[in-house]
Amino acid sequence: MKILLINSHHKPDGGTERYYFDLSKLLKSKGHKIAYFSMLDLKNEKTIWKRFFVSNIDFDIGGIGSMIRKLGRMFYSWESKKKIAQLLDDFKPDIVHINNIYFYISPSILGEIKKRGIPIVQTVHDYQLISPNIILFYKGRICEITKKHRYYKTFLNRNVKGSYIASLMAVIASYTQHIFRFYERHIDLFIAPSTFMRNKMIEYGIDQNKIVVFPNFVYPPRKYVISSKGKYVFYFGRFNEHKGVLFLLKLAKECPHINIKMMGKYADRNVEIKIKDYLRSGSGNLEVIAHQRRTILNKYIRNSSFVVVPSQWYENQPYSILETFAQGKTVVATNIGGIPEMVQDGKNGLLFEPGNINQFIQKATKLWNDPVLAKKFGQRARNLVSEKYNPELYYKKILVVYDGFLKKRKLIV
Repeated sequence: MKILLINSHHKPDGGTERYYFDLSKLLKSKGHKIAYFSMLDLKNEKTIWKRFFVSNIDFDIGGIGSMIRKLGRMFYSWESKKKIAQLLDDFKPDIVHINNIYFYISPSILGEIKKRGIPIVQTVHDYQLISPNIILFYKGRICEITKKHRYYKTFLNRNVKGSYIASLMAVIASYTQHIFRFYERHIDLFIAPSTFMRNKMIEYGIDQNKIVVFPNFVYPPRKYVISSKGKYVFYFGRFNEHKGVLFLLKLAKECPHINIKMMGKYADRNVEIKIKDYLRSGSGNLEVIAHQRRTILNKYIRNSSFVVVPSQWYENQPYSILETFAQGKTVVATNIGGIPEMVQDGKNGLLFEPGNINQFIQKATKLWNDPVLAKKFGQRARNLVSEKYNPELYYKKILVVYDGFLKKRKLIV
């Protein structure tokens, strides 16, 4: 089978890209031919398909002068349409599997795919299909003021990056997307990694008959070694407010006997200031480590006591938990979004309620003081990955979807 995978970024960046590359690896291992469509970037993984990639655009830089170009890319990109047509004619895929394309590639590619009668599947990683504020979080709390289709409220409240300009661009994109129904008309099936995501999409008006739930998968390490009790609590991911990293500062301040390591990238100026202020205080129980490649990251996970996932937004199905479970470690995580579908409180980890800092500290302290319990939770978590989140199970599910659409396409042709 010939499968075209599409994503805005063709470089290691976040959970979406992790899924995009792992799915590619899985499909190739089963003998399928894979092509890619994405943006050009010097940090991209090497691929022969880059000759079809669209020019790079960065929404975090540039002034008003670049607004027109950015608006064009968000709504309808002639470049994207031309490049995808060339790729489709060259590769002739049986299936197109989309991830995030939204602002960077634009929905202009969808019509080019569908007019060739090629089925399109999309895995949904965030809330851009239903809101201009793609994380449904603003100023320290869940924000769903645009439900449903009241996108203008994003502009009035500057919900995107605290900027009227950025919010206006996102609002216009959402209204355009809604009016022309680009995704609902062209996407044959949406894949939600969590039941929570599926329910939220339905709540905002997307046809429930076009959404299935396939939990993401993770490759377990080839050599599984049960490590001794770790000497630190570990967090990895972006350092921003909705990920709950400020809870870690509170834990560090309240529990100076607990060592904490954080690995990742600063993504929020306010959070960066607070973390660096604490580091300058000289308390010594918090260490910040720059983002590392996966092999090094896995060592930090294995050598930890446990991992914390204190997210305050509606997490879909965080890879941080999958990766932790695959290493035989447990988590203290927030009872929010799709997380409780993965973490069973008191069985393979501990959950605390969103915003409840005291409960978070209580649960984290409990595991820190009871390494036997942490080890037991970790073993159960590892077993869960083998049973529910393994690549072979995912492949069987996705193949049923692909084959089903191919059979329909042959009948139509």
